Amino acid sequence: NYDRFARLRPNAKAEGDMRLRAASPAVIQQYRMNIGTIVEAPMLKVRMVKSRGRRPIGGMGGRYLGEIEEYFIDQLSPGDTFLFAGHVLRFEGLAETEALVTKSNAAEPMIPSYYGGKFPLSTYLASRVRRMFAHREEWAALPAPVREWLEIQAWRSVLPGESNLLVECFPRGDRFYLVCYPFEGRLAHQTLGMLLTRRLDRAGARPLGFVASEYSLALWCLRDPGLMHERHEFTMAELFAEDMLGDDLDAWLAESSLLKRTFRDCAIISGLIERRFPGQEKSGRQVTFSSDLIYNVLREHEPDHILLRATYNDAATGLLDVGRVAEMLKRVKGRILLKRLDRVSPLAVPVLLDIGKVSVRGEADEALLSEAADDLIAEATRLV
Repeated sequence: NYDRFARLRPNAKAEGDMRLRAASPAVIQQYRMNIGTIVEAPMLKVRMVKSRGRRPIGGMGGRYLGEIEEYFIDQLSPGDTFLFAGHVLRFEGLAETEALVTKSNAAEPMIPSYYGGKFPLSTYLASRVRRMFAHREEWAALPAPVREWLEIQAWRSVLPGESNLLVECFPRGDRFYLVCYPFEGRLAHQTLGMLLTRRLDRAGARPLGFVASEYSLALWCLRDPGLMHERHEFTMAELFAEDMLGDDLDAWLAESSLLKRTFRDCAIISGLIERRFPGQEKSGRQVTFSSDLIYNVLREHEPDHILLRATYNDAATGLLDVGRVAEMLKRVKGRILLKRLDRVSPLAVPVLLDIGKVSVRGEADEALLSEAADDLIAEATRLV
């Protein structure tokens, strides 16, 4: 008997009336409890456990450190490390709505990312900043240290143009960096970083990671992308070709959990999944389990379902900023300027500092980070 799942019934008050009505007052109540288009990010509690693999029993677990967004934890595998609450933590696993962690001494932990950081520079502001770089007569309104910084950049490398794309390649330590300056906002740069990483990997550059800021994107590899370009192993035009938004984007989306997370929001907004019930509320992981199951069924049996189309559109516009990436790739086609440098440039310093900008506990650690920043700036501004 599936009557309890019926939400709409024919309106039988008049013959020929094709309107539908709510099946019962309970359906109306449930709808009112779940209506809305604002979907908060599900959170997980972060709990410290004493030893690896150990699970807390009931309320007798380790120290509670705070809450972190679930989608970041979903990207981790047991053994991965990240910075949180002033600690370097090793992810051990999940227990219901808790992320279990232990202390770690890892040198390069991941930095948690949050939905709140996804709002980009406006297109007008980005265009204005590019124009300011290209027209030196506008520098008079800038503070003296900023003018000096730009002058050193022009001397050490070149300044980004109004319609071109500056790409800098330089070694540092045992890695080779590729830094570009699209000025399209952090969200678009993160999408671009994912796609460029795939292409560099196929080309054999052996990329290790990337970091995005509001105006630039830095990738680091075990091989020198600038040298590979000169040896014609690939060209920058091929690397930044517009077709990356075709097969590369589809393949990346298929491999990532991004579409599933977006489908969860669409399912909640549409009423397909109800999160709130009288006297109780589904946890984020319960909602995720339900939405993932429905998503897999629809992908297999009804790939053209309206919710799947809405999911892809939402991901492309709201989470990936594909439109701005496409406009940028079109704008810089045939206008990519590659500069091979012997060391970091002044404009690249802020984005490289983003790699380890979250402070960890202890004055010594903060002093080391400050010293690293000073060394990076000194290297970028050294005259010889």
